[in-house]
Amino acid sequence: MDLKDMVVTIQWKASILDTIRERPAMYLGVKSLTALWHFLQGYEMARLRSEAEPLPELPQHFADWVGYRLHLSGNCDGFWHHAILSRVRDEALALDRFYELLDEFGRREAKVVARIRVDSREYTVRLRGEDGRFVDRIEQLPDSLRIVVYTEDPGFFLVADEDEHFFFDGCFINALDSWKVPSLNHRFNVVDEGIWNRLIDEDKRYRRNLKRKRARIQMKKCETSGEDKLHP
Repeated sequence: MDLKDMVVTIQWKASILDTIRERPAMYLGVKSLTALWHFLQGYEMARLRSEAEPLPELPQHFADWVGYRLHLSGNCDGFWHHAILSRVRDEALALDRFYELLDEFGRREAKVVARIRVDSREYTVRLRGEDGRFVDRIEQLPDSLRIVVYTEDPGFFLVADEDEHFFFDGCFINALDSWKVPSLNHRFNVVDEGIWNRLIDEDKRYRRNLKRKRARIQMKKCETSGEDKLHP
């Protein structure tokens, strides 16, 4: 028999994630979310080294979706496996949860809560210049900017039309006051009053928790300072 007749061809599906889902131990060595994470990192590295066009296996902002659904304060800087494992400690169960979240992401439908007011798009950002000094610069929010939600989970997403470049498009924000643009809750025309009131309540809790956190940090500093004085 010719050697080429002995070659086994694997029937790859549209996404390698679909293939791994059916037989995770075969491709990862063990059913584990961390193993999947490292597999995907190596997969992308191999694509880059072979100069093949990189094809992202996960949808953009999937990490934001994970943070949203798991009630986290953000997207864990893109490390979605850490986010999931913070809620599901078992590696095998965490892998199952990953695929559940991925399926949800594909089925999600946005509900518009509010739209940006035309007269409230400008805001000021403070940037450090080349000379090291800070300067204020006027920026504008997109004309199509919307606040949307997908479920009843805390937080929301900022969405703009594709033709308007917006760095935070599709990003998860856990509270109105947690974003860098000041007075965000006064810049929108409300479309859904019920959900908007829920976001306002969430924002009040966010500010209370932030105040408590700052108080604890200040107390710890005072305690440390007192110990230093006792033990010079």
